[in-house]
Amino acid sequence: MNWLQAAVLGIIQGLTEFLPVSSSGHLVLGSRCLGLPSPGLSFSIWVHIGTAVATVVMLHKEIAWLVKSLLAPETYDDRRRALAIAGYIVAASVPAALVGLLLEDLVDSSFSSTMIASAGLIITGCFLQLSRRKTGPALMERQDRTESPQALTTVTFPRSLVVGVFQAVAIVPGISRSGLTMTSGIMSGMSREDAARFSFLLSLPAVFGSAVLDVRSALAAQVPVVTAHGLIGSAISFLTGLFALGIVFKTVREGELWKFSYYCWAVGICFLALSFARP
Repeated sequence: MNWLQAAVLGIIQGLTEFLPVSSSGHLVLGSRCLGLPSPGLSFSIWVHIGTAVATVVMLHKEIAWLVKSLLAPETYDDRRRALAIAGYIVAASVPAALVGLLLEDLVDSSFSSTMIASAGLIITGCFLQLSRRKTGPALMERQDRTESPQALTTVTFPRSLVVGVFQAVAIVPGISRSGLTMTSGIMSGMSREDAARFSFLLSLPAVFGSAVLDVRSALAAQVPVVTAHGLIGSAISFLTGLFALGIVFKTVREGELWKFSYYCWAVGICFLALSFARP
């Protein structure tokens, strides 16, 4: 991998991790159809850390409120709500963890298939269209306007489980995790902004947990963890990730998440046609 390829892969990861267009699908298509190298273990660790840090920066108010309300709450209601949100994140993380553990070999093999990634993008586009059905102003109403906007008041246990199930489905390459979790959150009754916030908060345990496991695997295989290409990719994925998050939250507030479906369909159909055309 050269510097330019590291930069391109960092940009792809930073943009597609947050835009509802599937980072895994784009990395598969980029490596198999555009001649980009398959990212190594250490590089993958660093670009995922870059996007995770971008999430922390973008959601620093929500994370600060959650930590403060758990450790030094101003009111009993703050602590109770923070405990509930933390519990929802843990519960919603379980389905994806189970799928990853039970179907690890099957999921890993799917990452070598251009056809699966292309079909996943088409499915993502269809699912994003569902968000058009629930974009009315009523869904922007919060259940209790006296609470902090960081309290995610429209997030409930059943709704968080729905989001968790769809996050598990998004393990398949080409199916966007952010697209499915935000849309399923909106469809289940969350406000648009709460669905986006919860979706990205939910990504943090998985990303940091995966990074820890990958570091352990890299050390066991005696693969260098810290590399110059990895650090470059991490910095670029962080910057492009912040840019992408800004676009996502603006799009979500305006109720136009569904517009990304046209991009997913176009890319999915083009690469699906290419996979059939190649001998």
